[in-house]
Amino acid sequence: MPIRIGRWEIDLYQRAIHITREPDPNCPNCNGGKGGWTTYGSNADWDECACLDQLRTWRLPILPGRRYPAEEPF
Repeated sequence: MPIRIGRWEIDLYQRAIHITREPDPNCPNCNGGKGGWTTYGSNADWDECACLDQLRTWRLPILPGRRYPAEEPF
């Protein structure tokens, strides 16, 4: 279950912590809704807002990965 602190979302997994910054709630284009319906001629399609281009996710490892021997044991 993610923890939310303001615009930040923190997820805890078995081997890493993922930290993601959510879109700007004060974005003049989407108001934090991550996009909206845009009409192209007679069709409508979902289009992502430009504020999503600035999102970043960081992965912080908790435990080191498994280390395998350099040579096969047999």
